[in-house]
Amino acid sequence: MRIDDGLYVLAAVIVPVEYADEHRAALRALLLRKQPRLHWRDERPKRRLEITRAVAALHPNTVIVIGTRLMPAKQRRARRKCLERLLWHLACRDVPHVVMERRNTEGNKEDLDMVNALRAREALPQDMHVEWASPLVEELLWLPDVVAGIVARAETGDRTLRDLLLGDHLVEHVSCD
Repeated sequence: MRIDDGLYVLAAVIVPVEYADEHRAALRALLLRKQPRLHWRDERPKRRLEITRAVAALHPNTVIVIGTRLMPAKQRRARRKCLERLLWHLACRDVPHVVMERRNTEGNKEDLDMVNALRAREALPQDMHVEWASPLVEELLWLPDVVAGIVARAETGDRTLRDLLLGDHLVEHVSCD
């Protein structure tokens, strides 16, 4: 979320099961000593370049939803709109299992309520498994964090890292007003 720029960015990286362990190992190899996890906002420019190149080497298949016209008082609405579109795109790609980054108790409940509402409207397959995990436990959650950070930066004018990110990317802009 970049409130000053009016952006809310959600990203998903689709990782086939047969590549999951390879991706996790590549991500763990990027950790600095005593660093528990990768987190885009904590990294310096030189490290961001190194991380971008390593992620690009994985040729990520991403789905990115960019909420625009974000009003600070409507952050929850922006997240719901972006999450709805993100999950819809994943369902269209027959993604059977979605792991979302755990937030706080209230945030997790809001996300779960959204998933259940989408299922009730038949906008999300009943058999799509959605769960929440900590990025301290599931390294693959670092991928969408990195991608979202790169995309948010590109949306505000600096495409340097975005142009390095190889792979298959679907990007949708959604108005959050």
